[in-house]
Amino acid sequence: MLSPLSQRLHDRLLEIHADRPDLAAALDLQRNLLSRELELLEMFLAGGLPRLSLPGRYLATKLRDGIPALFSEPVPLPQHLLTLALRDFCGRLATGRTEASARAIQTAFDGPLPPAAVISACFGRDQTQVRALAQHASVAPDLLWLIAELTVAPLAHLLQRQLFEGASAAPGTPLAEAVAQWDRGFCPACGSWPALLEAGEAGHTLRCSFCALGWVMASYRCIYCGNDGESFLTARPDPEHPGRRLQFCGECGGYAKVLDLARPTEFPLVAIEDLASLDLDMMAIERQYGRPALPTITRRPARG
Repeated sequence: MLSPLSQRLHDRLLEIHADRPDLAAALDLQRNLLSRELELLEMFLAGGLPRLSLPGRYLATKLRDGIPALFSEPVPLPQHLLTLALRDFCGRLATGRTEASARAIQTAFDGPLPPAAVISACFGRDQTQVRALAQHASVAPDLLWLIAELTVAPLAHLLQRQLFEGASAAPGTPLAEAVAQWDRGFCPACGSWPALLEAGEAGHTLRCSFCALGWVMASYRCIYCGNDGESFLTARPDPEHPGRRLQFCGECGGYAKVLDLARPTEFPLVAIEDLASLDLDMMAIERQYGRPALPTITRRPARG
C-alpha cells in the first residue's frame, strides 16, 4: 500500500499525464527518481536525523544578517547512505539522452570523483565546487549537480522542517520573529532560489527548489535582484490559463513562474509542478530570460 505522500505523488503524475501526454517520458523518469527520494525520506525518518547544535538565538542572528540557517554549518552527513543513493541515482538516469553522461559519472565515482566531496558541496549549495569536481573528472557538471541534489534534498528537507517547524510552534521567540521577517528571494533554510511562486489569497509563497520550504516576500519585486521598477512585470502568456504567469525582470534578466495551486506544494512534488509548467520556462528562455546561479553568501555571524 502506498503511503499518503506516495499516493499524492502518484495521483498528481496521472493528472499531469492526462493533461500533457507529451510529457509522458519525462513523467516516467520523475516517478522513478522521486520514488527513490521518498524512500530516502523514510530511511532518514526511521534511522534518525543528524543532531544539530544550533541555538535559536544564533539562528535568529544569522537570518537577520541575511544568512540561511543551514549555510556553512558542520552538519554530520550520513555519507555511506548518501553515497549509495548517489550511485543509485546515476543508474536511474543512465537512460535516454543522459545515459552516457550518467555512466561516465558512475565510473568516475570509483576514480577521480570523490562522492563525499560532491555530497558535501551540494549540501552546502556550492555550485562552483561541484563544477570544479566535475571538470577535474571530465564529467557533465549539470548532470552531476542534479544527481547530487536528488541525493541530498530529502535530508535538507527534513532538517529545515526540524528547524523551522519548531520556530512556527513557538511564536514570539527570536527565531520565530527572524523567520517571519525574512524578506529575501533565496531560501532562509538552505539559500536556494525558489522553483516557483504559489499564488494565494495571502500573496505569493516562494517554494524552495531544493528543500521545499515556503516563505513570503513583503513586496512585489524581482526575487533575484530586488528590482521593483517598471522593468519588472508579470505576464500571462496563455490567456486560456490565467492561473499560470511569468515574472520578468528587465534589470537582471531573471524570470520566475507564478502558479495558482490548490494547496501548498509538498516535497518532493515541487519537482512535479516545476515539470508540469515547463512550457513557461521555454517561453521565458525564448524571450532571452533565465535563472541565475545560486546567490553568493559569504558572511557568518559568531555564535552567541
